[in-house]
Amino acid sequence: MENTKRELISVVIPFYNEANYFDSCINSVLSQTYSKIEILIINDGSEKIYVEKLNKIQSKHPDKIKIFNQENQGVSAARNLGIKNSNGEYIAFLDSDDLWLPHKLEHQINLIKKYKIDFIHGSYSIINEHNSFIGKFISKTLNYNQLIKSCDIGTSTVMVKSDLIKKHLFKKISTKEDYVCWLSIIKDTKTLVGDYKEVSIYRDRKSSLSSGIILKFMNAFKVYNRYEKKNIISSVLFTLNLSIFWILKTYKISFVNPGDVNFRYITRIDNLKFKESFILSALNMASLSSINLFYLDHSKFIFWIDGYCAKFIINFFNKLPGRKVINDLKLNENIKKIYLCGKESEAQLNYLKKKFNSDINFIKIPFFKTLTEITRFKKIDIDHDSLVIMNIATPKQEMLAIKILEENPNKKIFIMCLGGGMSMVSGEEKIVPESIENMNLEWIWRLRTNTWFRLNRLFVTGYGFFLKLFLKYFNKTKFNKID
Repeated sequence: MENTKRELISVVIPFYNEANYFDSCINSVLSQTYSKIEILIINDGSEKIYVEKLNKIQSKHPDKIKIFNQENQGVSAARNLGIKNSNGEYIAFLDSDDLWLPHKLEHQINLIKKYKIDFIHGSYSIINEHNSFIGKFISKTLNYNQLIKSCDIGTSTVMVKSDLIKKHLFKKISTKEDYVCWLSIIKDTKTLVGDYKEVSIYRDRKSSLSSGIILKFMNAFKVYNRYEKKNIISSVLFTLNLSIFWILKTYKISFVNPGDVNFRYITRIDNLKFKESFILSALNMASLSSINLFYLDHSKFIFWIDGYCAKFIINFFNKLPGRKVINDLKLNENIKKIYLCGKESEAQLNYLKKKFNSDINFIKIPFFKTLTEITRFKKIDIDHDSLVIMNIATPKQEMLAIKILEENPNKKIFIMCLGGGMSMVSGEEKIVPESIENMNLEWIWRLRTNTWFRLNRLFVTGYGFFLKLFLKYFNKTKFNKID
């Protein structure tokens, strides 16, 4: 039994009615480079439809996944049930809407063995409900005096020796249950080792702002007064101090910690190489205003210069209209299948069929009112060595493209987000007169149709772009030319 337990990692995931993000969560565990794991999903009284979903996932991986059911008792009881039923030498925690990077477990267990430690936590990126990048938290090694001032440990980054965590189970408190646990453990270990390397992606989900702040304030007071045995005055002072540290931490997460990311762009379509999967998109006001949505997936993106706003970002401005991108595109010999993905259009299907002298596979996409709806949309299966052309609006087409690549791993898929360019090239929409295009006033030309919709979109994207420009967001967003 002891040999079986050695270096086995038990992954504990509390689950309660998670509709939108759990597939990505569990896939991030199953995709780990470290394979000696057991996955314990603790169903905390979810509705029947979610129980059926869990059972279906478990049936696909019966050797890896175990499901434990309990009446709804909260995340503390769920984690504790997982801990008590774990068989691993180590335990790692993951919330059902968070993600692990593929190297998370392998990297951390190597550090644990190298430095002979019982607890480690790591750095993590933060995204919102729409997968938009918010910032990054950089972890550090903490002693008790540092931890008591600020809870600087992300639960989904933690790996801990099972013997240690079984002595310090989570307390029943509606928030900050993890903080109480870490404060208890650090009295045993004296320090909690933090690692600079990013291992997780935390999803910041908004509840009622006023009730959330009040509840967190009250629970912070409980942490100090009930569990750390501070008197009332000290507990209030520590709670206020915790709030100040939270404000400072929030600033660092958004404006100090994020490192530079390097996007790529082309000035000619024949510079495009079909060697690795990519997402081709227009570099214009719409994409630049939404660039934080693509931050974590920057390596997948290649842009072509489409809008005048790109002049603010790159040195070499050479406008390449979307219709020219598709007109000049030559089909790579490795591409076996072509898809049109988006709104239905006979004109576009006929254009593509004639251009490529090939059958076109059409995938109808509904109108997404919000980006969250994209995460809930069914999986789209794409064949290996395929070209996918999108004809919906930015940033929805790019977010759907990211989802397609994530759900079709180990396949070469080349996605071109052409939006309205497909309408023009297929004759559905009149081409902008060259004189207007030369003055970079095509956005005025396009206001002739769907005027109010386009004006609203122009306002939203313009606000997003100029706000980022004002806040110097693009200083950390580099664009490198592909020759």
